[in-house]
Amino acid sequence: MQTRRILATLVALALPFAPASAFAGGGMTGGATLPEQIVQEATAIQAKISGAERLVEQIQQYENMVQNMVTLPQTTMNEVLQPVDQLYGMVSQAQQLETNALNLTSQFQNLNASFNPQITAEYTNHYESISQGLNNALNTLIQTAGLNPNNFADQAKAQQAIANAMQNPNSRNALLQGAVAVGQATVSSLTQTNQLLKVQAATEADWKKAQLAAQTSNTEANQEANQALYGTPGQATPAAASGGGTAAVTQFLSGGN
Repeated sequence: MQTRRILATLVALALPFAPASAFAGGGMTGGATLPEQIVQEATAIQAKISGAERLVEQIQQYENMVQNMVTLPQTTMNEVLQPVDQLYGMVSQAQQLETNALNLTSQFQNLNASFNPQITAEYTNHYESISQGLNNALNTLIQTAGLNPNNFADQAKAQQAIANAMQNPNSRNALLQGAVAVGQATVSSLTQTNQLLKVQAATEADWKKAQLAAQTSNTEANQEANQALYGTPGQATPAAASGGGTAAVTQFLSGGN
């Protein structure tokens, strides 16, 4: 997909500028249990929300500062480009966190075959919709700044395209305005992902609790039946609970809290 290729190139541009701390917490810790991974994911998302909000504020300040300037000194140009480049790195990290959330959804379904697959499909569709919204914001930035998407096929062309856009006052302002919009879309995307992840975690926890209760009840019933028949406890056969309800997911998708 062209957007993915553009995004990868922009991230490559951002790497030399982004501080190492910007990438902390982006992946799941190996060996962690599924609930632990969900907690790690939520913690990482919350950190990125704060980081994206900070970058949006910085870019807005530079946008206001340079909007009436015909030319920019090189030092000012470098200062302006730094949060913009970091923002593109943040977009990539947001996409990765959304991918992580999707993977956690699939992992839970794979480990719990009797969980309602319709709920998993709803979560999957909504995570993909959130990700697409971020892609759309990036495409809008490229269009409004008058950038040619074909120039983002490789890093050298992308660097030159951004440098040229920053030299022209009109395209510079459009680029900075678009960067603010992308930053706001990143904050929105991460916030939605975090909210959906919390609903998903609660739904899965309730399902696991109901499944355990059903297994315990069935075990006790079998033991009582065996005692009545034979006078000794027997080995019970746990019964898996059926898939959880869709109420929480439906409420989230309809805008409820």
